[in-house]
Amino acid sequence: MTLLSLWMTVLLLSPPAFMLADNVTGSVDETLTLPCTYSVSLGTYSMCWGRGTCTLLGCSNVILQTDGSRVTKRTSDRYELLGNISQGDVSLTITGVTEEDEGTYCCRVEISGLGNDLKKEINVMLEYIEECPEDSDLNPTNEESSPTDTPSI
Repeated sequence: MTLLSLWMTVLLLSPPAFMLADNVTGSVDETLTLPCTYSVSLGTYSMCWGRGTCTLLGCSNVILQTDGSRVTKRTSDRYELLGNISQGDVSLTITGVTEEDEGTYCCRVEISGLGNDLKKEINVMLEYIEECPEDSDLNPTNEESSPTDTPSI
Protein backbone atom coordinates (compact mmCIF):
# COMPACT_ATOMS: atom_id res chain seq x y z
CA MET A 1 0.00 0.00 0.00
CA THR A 2 1.39 3.37 -0.95
CA LEU A 3 1.73 6.22 1.50
CA LEU A 4 -0.95 8.19 -0.37
CA SER A 5 -3.51 5.38 -0.21
CA LEU A 6 -2.73 4.82 3.48
CA TRP A 7 -3.24 8.53 4.17
CA MET A 8 -6.57 8.51 2.24
CA THR A 9 -7.75 5.48 4.26
CA VAL A 10 -6.93 7.26 7.52
CA LEU A 11 -8.82 10.36 6.38
CA LEU A 12 -11.88 8.36 5.36
CA LEU A 13 -12.00 6.43 8.64
CA SER A 14 -11.32 9.44 10.85
CA PRO A 15 -14.23 11.32 12.42
CA PRO A 16 -15.03 14.68 10.86
CA ALA A 17 -12.77 17.43 12.21
CA PHE A 18 -15.30 20.23 11.97
CA MET A 19 -19.01 20.44 12.65
CA LEU A 20 -21.22 23.20 11.26
CA ALA A 21 -21.98 26.28 13.38
CA ASP A 22 -25.32 26.52 15.18
CA ASN A 23 -27.26 29.50 16.43
CA VAL A 24 -28.86 29.52 19.86
CA THR A 25 -31.29 32.31 20.64
CA GLY A 26 -32.57 33.34 24.05
CA SER A 27 -33.21 36.21 26.41
CA VAL A 28 -31.49 37.74 29.42
CA ASP A 29 -32.00 35.76 32.68
CA GLU A 30 -32.92 32.56 30.81
CA THR A 31 -31.08 29.25 30.82
CA LEU A 32 -29.55 28.33 27.46
CA THR A 33 -28.06 25.02 26.32
CA LEU A 34 -25.41 25.03 23.60
CA PRO A 35 -25.50 21.57 21.96
CA CYS A 36 -22.30 19.56 21.47
CA THR A 37 -22.05 15.77 21.28
CA TYR A 38 -19.62 13.21 19.90
CA SER A 39 -19.51 9.43 19.41
CA VAL A 40 -17.83 7.52 22.22
CA SER A 41 -17.49 4.33 20.15
CA LEU A 42 -13.68 4.65 20.36
CA GLY A 43 -13.66 6.06 23.89
CA THR A 44 -14.12 9.39 25.66
CA TYR A 45 -11.91 12.41 25.15
CA SER A 46 -10.97 15.53 27.02
CA MET A 47 -12.72 18.62 25.72
CA CYS A 48 -13.09 22.32 26.31
CA TRP A 49 -15.53 25.16 25.78
CA GLY A 50 -14.06 28.53 24.87
CA ARG A 51 -15.30 32.02 24.06
CA GLY A 52 -14.63 33.06 20.49
CA THR A 53 -14.07 31.12 17.30
CA CYS A 54 -12.35 27.74 17.27
CA THR A 55 -8.58 28.05 16.85
CA LEU A 56 -6.05 25.64 15.35
CA LEU A 57 -4.98 24.31 18.75
CA GLY A 58 -6.94 24.09 21.99
CA CYS A 59 -9.62 26.51 23.13
CA SER A 60 -9.07 30.22 23.41
CA ASN A 61 -10.58 31.91 26.47
CA VAL A 62 -11.43 28.56 28.15
CA ILE A 63 -14.60 28.71 30.25
CA LEU A 64 -15.00 24.96 30.92
CA GLN A 65 -12.81 21.88 30.48
CA THR A 66 -13.13 18.11 31.07
CA ASP A 67 -10.76 15.16 31.20
CA GLY A 68 -13.27 12.96 29.36
CA SER A 69 -15.18 11.87 32.45
CA ARG A 70 -15.57 14.94 34.68
CA VAL A 71 -15.30 18.72 34.64
CA THR A 72 -11.76 19.77 35.61
CA LYS A 73 -12.01 23.54 35.11
CA ARG A 74 -14.89 26.00 35.17
CA THR A 75 -14.63 29.80 35.25
CA SER A 76 -18.17 30.37 36.58
CA ASP A 77 -20.85 28.41 38.42
CA ARG A 78 -23.22 29.52 35.65
CA TYR A 79 -21.51 27.07 33.24
CA GLU A 80 -22.47 23.40 33.57
CA LEU A 81 -22.46 20.17 31.62
CA LEU A 82 -25.82 18.61 32.49
CA GLY A 83 -25.66 15.82 29.90
CA ASN A 84 -23.95 12.46 30.31
CA ILE A 85 -20.26 13.25 29.67
CA SER A 86 -19.33 9.55 29.49
CA GLN A 87 -21.85 9.16 26.64
CA GLY A 88 -20.36 12.08 24.68
CA ASP A 89 -22.93 14.75 25.64
CA VAL A 90 -20.83 17.80 26.45
CA SER A 91 -23.55 20.40 25.76
CA LEU A 92 -22.92 23.59 27.72
CA THR A 93 -25.72 24.99 29.88
CA ILE A 94 -25.52 28.67 30.84
CA THR A 95 -27.83 29.78 33.65
CA GLY A 96 -28.83 33.38 34.31
CA VAL A 97 -27.82 34.58 30.84
CA THR A 98 -26.55 38.16 30.69
CA GLU A 99 -25.89 40.49 27.75
CA GLU A 100 -22.18 39.67 28.07
CA ASP A 101 -22.95 36.02 27.20
CA GLU A 102 -23.89 36.97 23.65
CA GLY A 103 -21.31 35.95 21.04
CA THR A 104 -19.44 32.94 19.67
CA TYR A 105 -18.51 29.81 21.64
CA CYS A 106 -16.29 26.90 20.59
CA CYS A 107 -16.80 23.29 21.66
CA ARG A 108 -13.60 21.33 21.02
CA VAL A 109 -13.24 17.59 21.60
CA GLU A 110 -9.51 16.83 21.78
CA ILE A 111 -8.77 13.66 19.80
CA SER A 112 -5.11 12.66 19.57
CA GLY A 113 -3.46 13.04 16.20
CA LEU A 114 -2.85 15.94 13.89
CA GLY A 115 -6.10 17.64 12.84
CA ASN A 116 -8.40 15.10 14.49
CA ASP A 117 -10.11 17.42 16.99
CA LEU A 118 -13.86 17.83 16.64
CA LYS A 119 -14.80 21.52 16.62
CA LYS A 120 -18.22 23.14 16.75
CA GLU A 121 -19.01 26.84 16.92
CA ILE A 122 -22.20 28.12 18.50
CA ASN A 123 -23.42 31.69 18.08
CA VAL A 124 -25.47 32.92 21.05
CA MET A 125 -27.90 35.66 20.08
CA LEU A 126 -30.14 37.43 22.56
CA GLU A 127 -33.61 38.72 21.81
CA TYR A 128 -34.49 42.03 23.35
CA ILE A 129 -38.19 42.34 24.05
CA GLU A 130 -39.57 45.86 24.13
CA GLU A 131 -41.91 46.34 27.03
CA CYS A 132 -45.33 47.81 26.39
CA PRO A 133 -45.86 51.19 28.02
CA GLU A 134 -48.06 51.11 31.08
CA ASP A 135 -51.52 52.65 30.93
CA SER A 136 -50.29 55.73 32.79
CA ASP A 137 -47.76 56.35 30.02
CA LEU A 138 -50.54 56.53 27.46
CA ASN A 139 -52.46 59.23 29.38
CA PRO A 140 -49.83 61.70 30.66
CA THR A 141 -52.24 63.59 32.95
CA ASN A 142 -53.41 60.40 34.62
CA GLU A 143 -56.97 61.66 34.45
CA GLU A 144 -59.81 59.31 33.79
CA SER A 145 -61.07 59.61 30.27
CA SER A 146 -64.77 59.99 29.85
CA PRO A 147 -66.81 59.78 26.69
CA THR A 148 -67.58 63.14 25.20
CA ASP A 149 -71.20 64.13 25.46
CA THR A 150 -72.63 64.83 22.09
CA PRO A 151 -75.75 66.92 21.77
CA SER A 152 -78.79 65.05 20.63
CA ILE A 153 -80.69 66.26 17.64
